[in-house]
Amino acid sequence: MFYKLFFLFICVLSTSSFAQVRDLFAEFEEEVKSSSSISSSFSSAVVPVVSSSSLKTVISSSSATVSVVSSSSVLEKPVSSSSSEVAPETPVADTSMTSIPVSSSSSSVNMVSSSSIQVVAPIASSSSISRRDLLGPVKVSKIRGINEMKGAYKSPRKALFMSLVLPGAGQIYVGTSAFNNVRGGVYIALEAALWSGWYYYSVHKYNKQVSRYESFANKHFSVGTYEQEMHNIYLLQLEDASEEANFRVRYLNSRESYCKSIYGTATTNNCYSADNLFNDDSRHLSSFDKVSLGESRKGMSFYDDNQFYQLIANPVYVLGWDDVSDRATYQQLGLTDSESETIPLGSSSNLNKYKDMRDKANDYASMQAWFFGGLILNHVISAFDAALTANAHNKVLYEEKLSWLDQVHLGSSVSFFDGFMASVQAYWNF
Repeated sequence: MFYKLFFLFICVLSTSSFAQVRDLFAEFEEEVKSSSSISSSFSSAVVPVVSSSSLKTVISSSSATVSVVSSSSVLEKPVSSSSSEVAPETPVADTSMTSIPVSSSSSSVNMVSSSSIQVVAPIASSSSISRRDLLGPVKVSKIRGINEMKGAYKSPRKALFMSLVLPGAGQIYVGTSAFNNVRGGVYIALEAALWSGWYYYSVHKYNKQVSRYESFANKHFSVGTYEQEMHNIYLLQLEDASEEANFRVRYLNSRESYCKSIYGTATTNNCYSADNLFNDDSRHLSSFDKVSLGESRKGMSFYDDNQFYQLIANPVYVLGWDDVSDRATYQQLGLTDSESETIPLGSSSNLNKYKDMRDKANDYASMQAWFFGGLILNHVISAFDAALTANAHNKVLYEEKLSWLDQVHLGSSVSFFDGFMASVQAYWNF
């Protein structure tokens, strides 16, 4: 029994799924058009004479009233006893009844006189008329149809993707209002401003600042002077291996990177040696005289300029700057004690200026993180805003277009209990 009920449920469900939705109002309009065309075609024609044998009537001796009754309308026409037909121009609606009741002041018979009666009766669809009469005048608020909606629907996915690629493009794609277009223009303008800001600060200003501090170092720093000063301290002033070890840890810890930035390989020309530092490096010293960095670089190119200019900003390279002062003495360095504080080898205002110039360039470089973060945020916010805008636009397409008159309703009531009382009400739904 359960399987039979389940099978019956599946059949009903499948049948309803393939059912077509009927537009009753469209059917009514078609039936009205067809009935009006039929009525106009029959208005000038006379239908065949209906014989008396097919009608059941009651006729008076002097005058009578013939009534043709349909489900929707009634025709009454006085007929004289001597007259044999009804005026042909009188419209008569279709009827499915065969009897015509006639008022009489005398006797009743079941037969009509020998004269025949002609009735103009255009045949129309009784179903359409009865529906009209039953429903009465129906007022339908305007709803956008399929033809009106064609091309108006905006895909939220498409709007989201367009604004994800180019902020503001999704809002312009939805359009339909100046607010959406203006908002899309704002997103596009913000995108252009962020890219322009990134290029101006993180590219143009950064490169200009890099050129500025490199030119400053080329003018005021000398590789040859720095090498000679470090040789003098390491080879001439240090007395034992422990002092050499402490000196290397404190002031030569970046020596390998320094030599590598110049040659590409730290051991080239014995610039760096893990065992015998500053040993047999005459070839390296001869490559750099006590001239400015700019003069030294005219005859050679460095392997990694960025790393070299970064390293010489460290205070341990202070002896290479041309305005070094307040040089520390051997005793002040405290190399005999590995736990002693690291003392600067000297001071230089040019070194401080150079560090400030590099810090400013680094600030320009770090600004690109803010610009890229703003660009990503602009893309994401614009994409979600475009999807919501398209969704809100699509919802409006399915809403009824109601005027304020459609929302005004009238009501009345009459009461005869405890006296006569009548009331009229008007209210507005919103």
